[in-house]
Amino acid sequence: MALDKHCKIERIGIVKQIEEQQVTLEVEGKPVNVPRAKTSDSLEINDSVRWSGTMWIKMME
Repeated sequence: MALDKHCKIERIGIVKQIEEQQVTLEVEGKPVNVPRAKTSDSLEINDSVRWSGTMWIKMME
């Protein structure tokens, strides 16, 4: 049986705080600080976001 080397785990978070240089997300109930450059520009507090593989982007509802 061949192993899939491209396994994806969907990471979902909620925006808790936005600062000039970093954004604090809640991911699986834990705070995670990420560089602002790794998030989309249009985020607001309480937005749901997902990891695209390169950056955190807002989830469309």
